[in-house]
Amino acid sequence: MRYDAAIIGAGADGLAAAAMLARSGLKVVVLERNEKPGGRCITREFHPGFHASPFCDELPPIPSEIFWALDLARQGAVFVPSPVSTALWPDRAKRIVAGEERLYAQSTMLAATALTRAAADIAPPEKPFFWRRPPPTSDVWPGEAWATRSLRDLLAAELADSDAVALVMAAALEGRAAHPDLVGGALHLLARPGGSGLVAGGLQRLTDSLLAAAQTAGAEILCGLEVTDIRHRNGKITGLRLADGAEISARAIISTLDLKRAFLSLFAWSDLPRAVASRAGSFRMAAGTARLLFALDSLPDRPAFANADLFAGPIHIGPDSAQLGAAYAAWRAGTVAAQLPITLRFTSAIDTQSCPPGAAVMTATIGCIPLRLFDGSWTHEKRAALREKVLACIEHVLPGVAARVRACEVIVPPDIEEALGCTDGDLWGGEIASDQMLGFRPWFDCVAPRAPVGRLYLAGPSTTAGVLGTCASGIFAARVLAADLRAGRLK
Repeated sequence: MRYDAAIIGAGADGLAAAAMLARSGLKVVVLERNEKPGGRCITREFHPGFHASPFCDELPPIPSEIFWALDLARQGAVFVPSPVSTALWPDRAKRIVAGEERLYAQSTMLAATALTRAAADIAPPEKPFFWRRPPPTSDVWPGEAWATRSLRDLLAAELADSDAVALVMAAALEGRAAHPDLVGGALHLLARPGGSGLVAGGLQRLTDSLLAAAQTAGAEILCGLEVTDIRHRNGKITGLRLADGAEISARAIISTLDLKRAFLSLFAWSDLPRAVASRAGSFRMAAGTARLLFALDSLPDRPAFANADLFAGPIHIGPDSAQLGAAYAAWRAGTVAAQLPITLRFTSAIDTQSCPPGAAVMTATIGCIPLRLFDGSWTHEKRAALREKVLACIEHVLPGVAARVRACEVIVPPDIEEALGCTDGDLWGGEIASDQMLGFRPWFDCVAPRAPVGRLYLAGPSTTAGVLGTCASGIFAARVLAADLRAGRLK
């Protein structure tokens, strides 16, 4: 069977692209290697009666125009924004209320404007995507000035309170392997891992809503099928080969995989233009995320100096720029730092059905965790040691947590790589750096979503849109592919 478009990956971007293309009347198939769609947007039972999203709790925001165009609210996706973010030390707490921190608001605005710029670069001026704002007229990208600033310098210049600096720094680097003093590190403010808020019912609810939108529009979703090769002839895509040997013909392909996996796993190096193979090979990944899912007998006691809404938002444990720098140095050496950057969320405080009454779900997102340790792979003993180290850090600011732990699941970068197929277990699609962001992500001389291989389009986290907004890169790729089909450019 021949399709107009085949989409690799049934995560948020792949399903959004499928819904958009199918609504245009195109014959679309989505191929997912796992038995269920969702990618990192899943929720599962990790202990009897306890549910959590294993890979992340929050996503970069879905642009409102895309959210309403896909009718996700009617499909059941309801986001509950975090009212407050807190940095917690043994003797004090610092909180930032949503909407009150100017730098947060500025970074959110710049990220949204950068998405507008990305859309304007690929859309005909007379037919903008969803954005009603006029396309930018300057060659300078929104937020480009931050490419020459370190995160620490920018925050120190903008915030007078050292505790506020530590809090914002921890939020920008949550779950990542990065140093606050590296030039270009300020770009992490544009690509913050969260910002959307928690989805009522967990991230699986978002996947279910996108899946319903795609299937209602007529897209075909096939799970348990892994793509092993992209077939091409005379420099143009012709279809896909699956692990079972079957082939699927398609006029065009959208890949939501990261750049390395898309080009170095699905093509032979000799089949790629030299510049494309070189860029994919040199694109830097920065896997550093570990996740611990805790089933608790009850919420811990709130410190007297913390506000009543402490458990309603993310809690950054004892953040400090020196701690972040030391953790990054340990990551580079293949070790686990003594003091880890940890962000907690008590997801059951928002989603009361995620655990039995009176109990609690606590997730810990840890940054600067190596893919491979200097002394070998992640064994059961090393996972247990990480769990104990994380619990000791939490216990230091929330005494009594350890005694409440009923069960814990430890997820490290190799687990993420195996489960999601992302290179090195990097959830974010590549290092956030001056030469890998905005106009340089993922290509220097080719505007995504078009790839420098005919009939191949890129979505997912390795693109500019993918790291700035959820679903945006999938929508961009779908709109460009549909426009190219209408214009007869894919003959």
